Amino acid sequence: MKRIATTLCALLINTAALMPYTAHADALADIKARGTLVCGVVSGSPPFGYQDTETRQLVGYDVDFCKAIAQQLGVKPELKVVSIDARIPELQQGRVDVLAAVLGYNRQRAEQISFSKAYFATGQMIAVKTQSTFKTRDDMSGKRISAIKGTSAAPMMQRVLPSAQLIYFDDGPSAFMALVQNKVDGFLLAEPQMRRFINRLGNDAKTITVLTPPVGTEFWGLGVRKGEPALLGAVNAVLDKMEASGQTQTIFDTWLGDKSPLKMTRQFKTIDIPNPQE
Repeated sequence: MKRIATTLCALLINTAALMPYTAHADALADIKARGTLVCGVVSGSPPFGYQDTETRQLVGYDVDFCKAIAQQLGVKPELKVVSIDARIPELQQGRVDVLAAVLGYNRQRAEQISFSKAYFATGQMIAVKTQSTFKTRDDMSGKRISAIKGTSAAPMMQRVLPSAQLIYFDDGPSAFMALVQNKVDGFLLAEPQMRRFINRLGNDAKTITVLTPPVGTEFWGLGVRKGEPALLGAVNAVLDKMEASGQTQTIFDTWLGDKSPLKMTRQFKTIDIPNPQE
């Protein structure tokens, strides 16, 4: 009997050790006790997260939000690079506390993690050759449009341009070059990345035009594990404070606005993310 009891006890201990991190009681309390906020960011997506060639430090729009949230929580930021594919698993398994990793909201992701209020919103745009006859988004009906595999803009385009044909590529440069080389009629991508590709053309940037209106708007939120209402509430409170103080606008201007090569205009505020159709 004693041997059976010992075996059962060992099994219970091992089972507890294997339980997922999401069963932990309070991530916010852990963060404050530890003194660090582990923030998952990407390192190859300027201007949101990338390595500065001179300082070798991670910088960008998302990085600044990580640092600001950590400061408001009274802890130090610890940046951890995550890949696009591994973002959500890294969060779910407790390797990072929050995600600030170009994370667009959709229903599938919202079933896996919790999203903060929107700290960024971007139009999904179609670019065309300037010399073409296409002048507005709706002129692309029935046309061939290149896009990156897995893009969250695909359902948006299918709603507004159901007859358009998406031609998928493994990466952004390949999809963009398909337009430059006249292999497709248009190129679909979020506006910041779109303008980066166009700017890389230098003097030839004028040969590409971005059509309006956008195919749709994608809202980005900070990712938090399910079942962590205290941490999610604290993150949202910081985002509201940053909006009210003008800090969010300052970060936008630095990386995307007048102080940046992209020269974009901020057309969103920190809000609860609207429920998308997809």
